[in-house]
Amino acid sequence: MTLESCFVKFPYIKEYPIYIDGSNAAYSRFKNNKKPSLDDITLLINHVIVDLEFDREKIHCICDPALKYYIDKPIEYEALIREEVIVEAPKVADEFILSFALKHEFCFIISNDKFREYLDQLPNKQWLDDRKVPFMFLGSKVCLSPNIDYNRIDVLPLNDEVEERIKSFKEEKTTLEILEKIEQKEGEFDLF
Repeated sequence: MTLESCFVKFPYIKEYPIYIDGSNAAYSRFKNNKKPSLDDITLLINHVIVDLEFDREKIHCICDPALKYYIDKPIEYEALIREEVIVEAPKVADEFILSFALKHEFCFIISNDKFREYLDQLPNKQWLDDRKVPFMFLGSKVCLSPNIDYNRIDVLPLNDEVEERIKSFKEEKTTLEILEKIEQKEGEFDLF
């Protein structure tokens, strides 16, 4: 199931923070003669904000410090750092992405990185698998495909605000449920 279709079925998971591995996105279409692409970082960020309708405050794009020396648009890159759209890590971004992710009961990590060198520092491999969302670019389109088992999504840890939203989603009645309830009542019922 893609992340996009997941939000239709489970809209409350938009409440979780997202950590984007910006360096991973910049190098994802890297070729021998090209530089890492700032456009791919912004394409991914915009996809999450515009297409998936996440709150900007929940999105954290973290990049390696060396990326500024290789990125194809260094001036624009520096501007995005000043605007705090991108956060430059003081050393390897992967460590900070995982460190921030560990502070949350649940979050999404958008990256194609396998994080193998950090697996022994994480609760377990399933912890990473549940949070990691691989991505793919096709031209100017983005596809996100999380690894989480959606049969387990109801057991994700939630804060009180999210639990209230879930409760309201579950309490909403379908037209069929309302008609069945009306059918059980005695007396006349006029819809007009």
